[in-house]
Amino acid sequence: MRSLKTYNSEINYDERGFLRIAFNDTDDEIDFDEIKQQVDACFIITEGKATPVLIDVRNGKKNLSPEARTYAGKNNPYRHLKLAEALLIKSLPQRIMANFFIKIGKSRHPSKVFTREEAAVKWLLEFVNKQ
Repeated sequence: MRSLKTYNSEINYDERGFLRIAFNDTDDEIDFDEIKQQVDACFIITEGKATPVLIDVRNGKKNLSPEARTYAGKNNPYRHLKLAEALLIKSLPQRIMANFFIKIGKSRHPSKVFTREEAAVKWLLEFVNKQ
């Protein structure tokens, strides 16, 4: 399994065919440098190939700085390489925020919010099999 760590996250390629980004249990704000490291790690791990992505935000409260939010959304060079994006959450406030960002983000790929990892993986595997 290919894997890289940043200060706030661990990013690895699951052998079933999707990228997994798991955030650490910390309340630290994610700034531009951190989000850029995460995006670069995704690109390195996937070797620039389009892939489904599981983002696990169940641990900690993650706030993005305005610069990080802009880079993660509009300016992210990896954005077009996501086949699908599953957001794994554990609370109602996280669900509200995730759905808000999905609606305003207007991404080119399907995005969905989950509370159960098994359901998120099952949904992502539908996109793996379409590759």
